[in-house]
Amino acid sequence: MVRYSRRKFLAVGGASVGVGLVGTQTDGYTKARITSVLSPLPGIRATGKPLTVRQRVTSRDVEYLPDTDEVRIVTARNADGPVEFATRSFEWWAEFEAGSIATRTVHRNIPIKFGTDEDISSALGSKDDQPYVTVSPTGPAMTRKELVTKLPNHVTVTVVFAAKEYTTDIPVIVGKRQEVVQL
Repeated sequence: MVRYSRRKFLAVGGASVGVGLVGTQTDGYTKARITSVLSPLPGIRATGKPLTVRQRVTSRDVEYLPDTDEVRIVTARNADGPVEFATRSFEWWAEFEAGSIATRTVHRNIPIKFGTDEDISSALGSKDDQPYVTVSPTGPAMTRKELVTKLPNHVTVTVVFAAKEYTTDIPVIVGKRQEVVQL
């Protein structure tokens, strides 16, 4: 559990009031940039309309253990089959599975929103076990401001696995321009 001091509380409150005062005079992109200063996630949160996706997951590498509400994940195989496993809570596994689904959903949505997927990279990121979709401009044809205003703020993902469901919101973060080096 995070401990809050009076000083931190007043600092966050003061920053929030400042954001509110400045926010009345600015556009959505500037508000998103100001808000990103207080966010623990790297980059600026996108401000577009959220997306929703529901997906059934099947995998020969994951088995649901109903007695403990955990999943057993194959971590290594040999010629005879699985040889090493890891066990995680269903919620932990489903959160990261939802992050992967959200990343694919945003990536498929990029050509629809922008007419192309050139000059835009997308990937799954994580901070403190919180997955997020990170999208960055990679070429001169796309600006960070365009990405922030057109990409979804988050993706609401419902993961269905072994007759069990898990729903979560995965944030979409716009990172700084990344230079892509062609080999």
